[in-house]
Amino acid sequence: MVVCSMLLFVVGCQNSTLKYDVNEQQKIYINETTKNYGGLIELYKQRLQRADTEDTRHKLARAYYQSNDFQAVKRVLEPIIKKTKNDGILILYGHVESRLGHNDTALEYLNKAIEINSKNGEAYNVKGIVLLKKRQYDAARYAFNEARENFYDENKVTNNLAMLSILNKEYSEAYKQLNILYTKGYRDPTILHNLLFTLVKLDKMQLAKSFCLAHKLSNEPDILVQELKRIEPIDAIKFNEVKPSQSDIQKQYTTEKAAGQLAFNNTEAEVVIKSKNQTKLTNSTKSGSNVKLSNMTKLDSTDSSTNVASTSTFQKQTDKTTTTQSTILAVRSGEHGKFSRITFETEAKLSNKSYKIEKISPTEFKLSFYDVTLPSEGIDKIIKRISGSERDFATVKGTLTAEKTLILEIKTKQNSIVKDFYAGPNSKGKAHCFAFDFYLEKK
Repeated sequence: MVVCSMLLFVVGCQNSTLKYDVNEQQKIYINETTKNYGGLIELYKQRLQRADTEDTRHKLARAYYQSNDFQAVKRVLEPIIKKTKNDGILILYGHVESRLGHNDTALEYLNKAIEINSKNGEAYNVKGIVLLKKRQYDAARYAFNEARENFYDENKVTNNLAMLSILNKEYSEAYKQLNILYTKGYRDPTILHNLLFTLVKLDKMQLAKSFCLAHKLSNEPDILVQELKRIEPIDAIKFNEVKPSQSDIQKQYTTEKAAGQLAFNNTEAEVVIKSKNQTKLTNSTKSGSNVKLSNMTKLDSTDSSTNVASTSTFQKQTDKTTTTQSTILAVRSGEHGKFSRITFETEAKLSNKSYKIEKISPTEFKLSFYDVTLPSEGIDKIIKRISGSERDFATVKGTLTAEKTLILEIKTKQNSIVKDFYAGPNSKGKAHCFAFDFYLEKK
């Protein structure tokens, strides 16, 4: 009887553990399906507390990466990164180092991944992107071809080779590569904008305007085409990596960019090429029109349901000829119960043409203030003030252009939205306050 009781106790424990594991797996599946990365992080943290394994650290780090918390990824992986033999972990760490601007370190870990598994196509693909950032184009081409030889996603490799062709000003070749993706059904804004860019550079102006109208890329195609004609990719290049997207080509969850902006988008990186004067971009990427390309491959414009991010770019069309100079007296930042606020105190009240907000991704925002004079402390003081709110803000970068445009690039720790409004005069009544409130995006 004692033996039987012990057996029943053991079986009961096993059933309880099995039930617990099943429940956890169901929660993980639901959170992955709904892209609830915060929920995934909590589940993997709990699992890590029960048993500290390399596999759990890898999964927790991936969840942090998908939520754009790159410092947390490093923190989770650092205890194992020196001794791991898991090429996937090394690739993820290389991703993060590159995202943080440490491209040489990123290459070190990607090369380690390739040493462990010389057939890992993803490692070569990411290595190619890092080499592009370093402007080592021949080496990047070799890496992309190695990715293709090792059966990495053909569409992603094609996309990256098109990116490389544009940087080398090989526009005919870039067009051919992009058209491969287009005819396969890709209709996300990045592909459409880059096809438009190649048409402009190939001097197919009328065709470019027709393409622009057919795909609703701009309300003012003449202005957009003229702007793109003047752009040199190498002079305007900016890398901005993005988290993995769905493989279903009919549902491209890509980031909607500001008007006149071109981007190559895949699961690892984007190259962004911007025009100086941005033209309003419509939200729709659908087209019911056919666009004929004379002396070139016909572009199939079948109505393809492209699912663009539902939150539109916060955009105020700019006419710099009518903007008045703004003197920024002070910048403050603070945390409130449901939001973090950045407040600008200006000598004159800001108009809707004095600034612009762009939502680059769910966690990345760009604030532009036109024709401004900064406080005597300069831009570093502004960045320091905003960075002081650590609860919601991950990183803050700032630049002041030759045209006196203050550009602030703000990355939040979680998916967010911005609400901007005039907050009235300051306490002394000698300045105007304008507030930008960053709220967590409701799921």
